[in-house]
Amino acid sequence: MRKGTFWLIWGLGAGPLLLAVLMYWSGVGVPQGRTHHGVLLADGARIDGWQLQNAGGEHWRGEAKWQLFLTVPADCTRCMGWLERMPNLWTAIGKERERVGWHRVSATAVGDVLGSKRVKELGGALWVVDPLGNLVLRYDLDVEPQGVLEDMRRLLKLSKVG
Repeated sequence: MRKGTFWLIWGLGAGPLLLAVLMYWSGVGVPQGRTHHGVLLADGARIDGWQLQNAGGEHWRGEAKWQLFLTVPADCTRCMGWLERMPNLWTAIGKERERVGWHRVSATAVGDVLGSKRVKELGGALWVVDPLGNLVLRYDLDVEPQGVLEDMRRLLKLSKVG
């Protein structure tokens, strides 16, 4: 084997590795953007910690599907717009909407509204929960519904759970 061929083979193998190490340490060429519109919750928090109750005072047991929760504290004025948008957002999900449920959460459970004592500390927000009960994304109420819709469509496309 000639020396040139030997170094060519080593260069083809080690070149990409050296390029990857250079990109890792310098940050050059590594994308800094993100594709989701909410805040990713990767701390392992679960919906069980919210201690949700239905109108009968019973502990609410989640469904095995994706869930959208709108937490509505008593003093939330921005929440009213989202109360009107939620049914439209759910409808806009399209053919995958049977895989998604949505709920309103306030301090007291009335009718189909779930109750939780932690609503005040959670604040007014929109939450995405996976079928296993893990909190996935949190949206401030000033986010555009189109961003939430894009995220939900992407999650439903990639997930085979729920």
